Amino acid sequence: MRKGFVVVAVLLVVLLSVPVLAEGFDLGGRTIKIAGHSGDGMREYFTDGEGRGRLEKVEEAFNAKIEFVQIEWDGAENKILTSIVAGDPLGDIIYVSNRWIPLLAGNGGLLPLDDVLGEDYYANLPGSHKNMRELYSSFQGKAYGISANGSYQRNMDIGSAQGWIYNRDMFVEAGLPTPNELQNEGDWNWETMKELAIALTQDLDGDGVIDVYGVGARLDPWPVEQEMATYANGGGIIKFEDGKARYAMGDPDAIEAIEMWKELDQVHGAVMVGDQYDIRAEFNQGKVAMFRLDLYALPDHANQVDFDYGWVFFPMGPKAEDFVNPVWGFDVFVLPITCQEPEAMAELVDMLFETTGKYRDLKAYEDEFVEYFLPYVRDWDSLETIKVMLSKARLWDNIPGLGNELNEALVKATMGAGSAKSEMDAIAPIVQALLDQAYNQ
Repeated sequence: MRKGFVVVAVLLVVLLSVPVLAEGFDLGGRTIKIAGHSGDGMREYFTDGEGRGRLEKVEEAFNAKIEFVQIEWDGAENKILTSIVAGDPLGDIIYVSNRWIPLLAGNGGLLPLDDVLGEDYYANLPGSHKNMRELYSSFQGKAYGISANGSYQRNMDIGSAQGWIYNRDMFVEAGLPTPNELQNEGDWNWETMKELAIALTQDLDGDGVIDVYGVGARLDPWPVEQEMATYANGGGIIKFEDGKARYAMGDPDAIEAIEMWKELDQVHGAVMVGDQYDIRAEFNQGKVAMFRLDLYALPDHANQVDFDYGWVFFPMGPKAEDFVNPVWGFDVFVLPITCQEPEAMAELVDMLFETTGKYRDLKAYEDEFVEYFLPYVRDWDSLETIKVMLSKARLWDNIPGLGNELNEALVKATMGAGSAKSEMDAIAPIVQALLDQAYNQ
């Protein structure tokens, strides 16, 4: 055998034994810390969960070790900011709720990613995440988030999505059209919902006490329904005009939303008012015909009820042009301002969590998502609604520093004798001042 051939053969063996580095990033064997409120969950996910085997491939590709750091939820945003300001960030990559971005970025703790993540990156994200800059990862015109597709766990993209569940058996027995039928016909709106709620509210034994309520709602003490109805009517707590954030709960679309619930409760007596747990329990016992529900609470009902049920969007308000899927928040990865290798960190996140089409099949994205819910729905129309929800996410408005002022005003506006407009206008200066501070207006 010729000497040259031996050398080439040896070199080939050596080259084949060297890991192929991702995008040419070589992190020199150092440890990359991924810190966040789900640090322990991530560790388990890649050890025993759906992500088994992926961690080792990414470590090899980047020539690095990955360590997950747990940050307790309570006060996590302040702990993260303090560590960055002190020059010792809790993580090289930090997993946060997008609702913390104003605090972290507003205090100079985060690295803007506008020069790191280009148009191709966003175009290669699935579902609503293509619009993540506008939807949930920007602050004061700069983008800060690396996609986690809403959550690091596969197919948990819109975990806090808000829809509407109803007892189909109750509708059929009463000879009423179901919300799914109305949605398919383009008639699922506030008026039809109110008519159904009134018709299904019953005093079964004639003792003057309502036994079955047409609709359940969290109107007090945490007035979620009033906010959800505002979003479903094309409005919101905040509106951005000419680049500035404006308090908008005094606008006609918001006032109309509050008055809709006020009428259903105070005039028609068709609303079971209570917190989420009580309404869910009463629904399971057949004492509530329909109510708003978090999408990922749907499996719980599937395992607890013996009646048929359906799933639709929150009914559409008269000023809206389409259904909307309000989502409380999205989780994202961010980088501390001290990060020296943002391109490598962004690529590592993408490969490890398979967020773009580079590492996952975007054509199968919707099918993979609805597959999870297949065992928990009773009809194809409900499953199709879940699928469509992926592209209709609308972020639940966040006002940094806001206490209970808005909640208390919404409860008074809905449950009290005063007008909705006067209650909403009364707190406008407080909320607007917080917005001006948060957005440096």
